[in-house]
Amino acid sequence: MTTSYLEDYERDSWGFGKFAKWVGIALFAAVIGYCIYWLFFRNWREEARVKEFLNLLESQKYEQAYETWGCSQAKPCKFYPFNEFMEDWGPNSPLGPVKSFELGRSWTQEGGVIQEVTINGKKQPNLWVDHKSLVVGFFPY
Repeated sequence: MTTSYLEDYERDSWGFGKFAKWVGIALFAAVIGYCIYWLFFRNWREEARVKEFLNLLESQKYEQAYETWGCSQAKPCKFYPFNEFMEDWGPNSPLGPVKSFELGRSWTQEGGVIQEVTINGKKQPNLWVDHKSLVVGFFPY
């Protein structure tokens, strides 16, 4: 039995079955990709900022580390002057000079990220990183 021209045309001339299959695969891949991003990379910028801060402390570049707090020698923070920063993070601080550090878990909160930090083998108070400005601070700030 032969089919008419229009029956062949309607059957799959547009490749709708293939199109629907690829759209489904693309949506599935997008959902999986977003889940991977959300689980592992959503706080990447903030974690990188904390690493930068701790690397600066490790290399004893305290003025640059102070700038990650949104402060500077020229414009010190009103409630956290450089001498207090040095008391908390300098070589004579209770934690001593930073020789090693490790980042723990991070949590997204409204407006920023809370980051667990271990310095010289001792767990330290959590740090806070603002989403927009990437300014580091103590949590709660």
